[in-house]
Amino acid sequence: MKRLVIVFTVMLMLVGMGAAYASGYLLNTQSGKFHYASCRTIKHPNSAKFVPVESREEAIALGYKPCGVCRP
Repeated sequence: MKRLVIVFTVMLMLVGMGAAYASGYLLNTQSGKFHYASCRTIKHPNSAKFVPVESREEAIALGYKPCGVCRP
């Protein structure tokens, strides 16, 4: 039973993370930069400071600069 609860909890966490990774890019509202959703500098993609966008052009149009690490 305990193992089932652990598996269910992990599955819920993965589903929650999926929303942030579903888009191609994430805007960081604090830094003014945008990243690939898989950028290694993003530790907590579901944080309120990250906003998903579909395209690079959309991020640039909103005034965000590309990340210097993942170079989207």
